[in-house]
Amino acid sequence: MYSSTIPRRRAWLFTLFVLFFACSGEKTQRELYEDTTSGLTYRTYKATSATTLGPAVKLYNDQRPDSLAPLDPAYAHLLLGYGWTVSAKPALAFAEADLAAEEGDATVKYLAQSLRSITMYEQGWDSLAREESQQAKKHRLLKPGSSVQYEASVFYMLMGLASAYDKDFAQSKFYWAGFANETAIHWPYKLTDAIDDLQNHRIQAGLIKLKALSQDPDVPPALQQALGQQIASIEAKAGDVNSRLFWPKVISVVVLDQLKKSSNSQLGAVVRMVENLREKV
Repeated sequence: MYSSTIPRRRAWLFTLFVLFFACSGEKTQRELYEDTTSGLTYRTYKATSATTLGPAVKLYNDQRPDSLAPLDPAYAHLLLGYGWTVSAKPALAFAEADLAAEEGDATVKYLAQSLRSITMYEQGWDSLAREESQQAKKHRLLKPGSSVQYEASVFYMLMGLASAYDKDFAQSKFYWAGFANETAIHWPYKLTDAIDDLQNHRIQAGLIKLKALSQDPDVPPALQQALGQQIASIEAKAGDVNSRLFWPKVISVVVLDQLKKSSNSQLGAVVRMVENLREKV
């Protein structure tokens, strides 16, 4: 009897050994984030951006017409980071968020933390993203303390997106209302207002708003297509919305594309300059 127990015990110990190393091989979200921000891609890009962006912004400011406000390098870092997030390049987005936080004032540091949270959500690191978002909210500012239009627009855009990724669409539409005032781009507010209705089980009200948006000539075609698909899903499933990242991702991509074509000369010039820089970095 004793001799038959030994093989079973060895098999049991071997199983525990295998399970231990299998479990220990699964990295936490924090570890995955730290791997990303300590890797060669992050370090190389951050060093490159830190040395090239300053001169590029100085050249832009020297050549800009007097009618346009000078560009703050910290806001250029934020816009670059936003572009990298939309392009699914988290290491580069984190690098820009960190550079913005290192160079900017309290408002920029807050926005950089919010950008970091958005990028974490895009990576599927939900608990880490919520933690980052909660840290940012401890320093929440109700409005940007700036009369420079592109700074106010960036503030409202990043805060609207951060709230959307947090699934707080009631708060998100508040920021998009400010964004609409600055840019005359109204659909993000209308969309988050409709999603807020759906989230709170006001299905009919939300669906009516979505249908109105889908027929609005001012809504970009890419969004109209997404709206058509989502309306069909809602009507078929009584409010069962697609993946948690569906709407935040749609808003992120379409807003960036529309800002490049903004009729506001100051904002459009800044976004186009940053996009050109992103292609060169």
